[in-house]
Amino acid sequence: MSPTGRRPSRPPRGPLPTAGLLVALLLAVAGGCTPAPPPATAVPADTPFAFRDPREGAPAPAPTSRESKALDAAVAAIRRGDAPAASRALSVRKDGVSPAFRLARAYLDLVEGRRDEARSFLAEATAAHPAWVAALEAEADLAADEGETSGALEAYRALSRLVPSDARARERAETLRASVAASKRAAAEEALAAGDLDAARRHANSLLQLEPESVAALVLLSRTASAGGRHEDAWIWAREARRKAPSEASVAAFAGDAAAKAGRWAEAATLYEEASASDPASATKAEEARLEFKVQNLPQAARAAAQSPRLTRAQLASLLWWTVPEFREALVPPGTEIAVDVVGRPDQGPLVKAIGLGFLDVSPETHRVGTEAPVSRVELAAALRRVALLAGRGRPPKGCLSAADAASLADCGILGPTPSRVVTGREALRAMEKAARIGREGGTR
Repeated sequence: MSPTGRRPSRPPRGPLPTAGLLVALLLAVAGGCTPAPPPATAVPADTPFAFRDPREGAPAPAPTSRESKALDAAVAAIRRGDAPAASRALSVRKDGVSPAFRLARAYLDLVEGRRDEARSFLAEATAAHPAWVAALEAEADLAADEGETSGALEAYRALSRLVPSDARARERAETLRASVAASKRAAAEEALAAGDLDAARRHANSLLQLEPESVAALVLLSRTASAGGRHEDAWIWAREARRKAPSEASVAAFAGDAAAKAGRWAEAATLYEEASASDPASATKAEEARLEFKVQNLPQAARAAAQSPRLTRAQLASLLWWTVPEFREALVPPGTEIAVDVVGRPDQGPLVKAIGLGFLDVSPETHRVGTEAPVSRVELAAALRRVALLAGRGRPPKGCLSAADAASLADCGILGPTPSRVVTGREALRAMEKAARIGREGGTR
C-alpha cells in the first residue's frame, strides 16, 4: 500500500476487442491452418501439358494442409517452368501418400524428362480412378505429345465427358479427331491401291467408327467391296453414302456407278439423272442405264435380241414388236407375202408384221426373208426412218431421219460411229428409241 494507505491506481484499461475484430482474428488463425490456393499461374505457351490442379477429381485420401501448401507452390512453379522450385516444394513431404500429391510429383517427372516414371503412374492412376480429371488430362497430354494420336483422342473424349464445359479438351479432341481421320483415310486408300482389301476394309471401318457420318468412309467401303467383286455390298454402302450426302452430285454419280455394277439399272438411271445437272457425262450414263433397265424387263426373246452382239433380221422384228408400240399396233396391208422361212416360227407374228410394213424384204427368187442374216447398218438406217414415220403417225421425219443414210445418222448421234457393217442389239434398241422419240415429238435429232 502507499504511505497514504491507498492502493496504487492501475493504468486505465483499453477498450475490449469488438466482436468483428474477434472474428477477424479467428479467420486469420484458421487461414493459417488451411491457406486458400494461390491463383493459377499461366502455363507457358510452348508446353504441351495443362498441369491442372492435381486435386481435381482425385480419389481419397485428400492432401493434408501441409501437402496442400506444397501442392500449390509446386504446381505454380511447374506452370512457370521452374523445376527446382517445384522440387523444393514437393520435398517437404517425401512420404506423402495422397494421390494428388503423387500426381504433382508425376508433373515434375514430366518437366524433368522422366517420362517413363510419369507414364507408368498415370496409367495406373487412370485405370484405377477413371474419373480423376487431372490425371486423365495429363495422360492425354503425354500421349498427344508422343504422337499416340488414337490413345490421346480417346483420353480427351473421356475428359470431355467428365467436364463438358472444358474448351481445351474439346479443341484437343477435335484436332486429333481430324488428324486420326485423315490418317485412317490415307491408310485405306493406300491399302486399296495395293490390292490389300482386308486392310482397306479395316481402315475404312475404323474411319466410320471414328466418324459415323463420314461419307468418305462409306465410299471407301463401297470401293473395297466392288474391288472384291461384291457389287451388291458395294451398292449398299454407296446408297448409304448418297443418303448422307443428298446434295452432292459426285456422290450421286458414284452411287450410280455402284448401282449399275450391281445391275440395279432403275436406281442407276435416277442417280445419274440427279448428277447430270453438274456432270454432263452423267446424262449419257443415265440414258444407258434406262436402256439397260428396259433390256432387263423385255420378254426373253426380245432380251436375247437386245443382248445380241450381231443383230439378225428376226431379232430386229422382235425388238420392233416389243419396244415400238406403234409398230405392234399398225395394221398389215392385205396381200402381204409370207416368207417360207417364217412359217411355223415362234416369232412368226413379228416377222410377218415387219415384212408387211416394209421393214424386211423377201427375196423374189427364194421367197425367203433371211431370218438369221445379220442386219446391216444401211438396212437399220432405213428401218429407223420407218420407225420415225410410224411413231409420227405418218408425219414425214425431219433432219437426220429425213433420208435413210447411215453416215448422217452417225453424225446425228442416232447410230454409233463405228466402221462395222453390222449392228449390235443394244445399238439397234438405242437407235430405235431415239427414232421413235423424234417421230413422236417432231424433232430433228
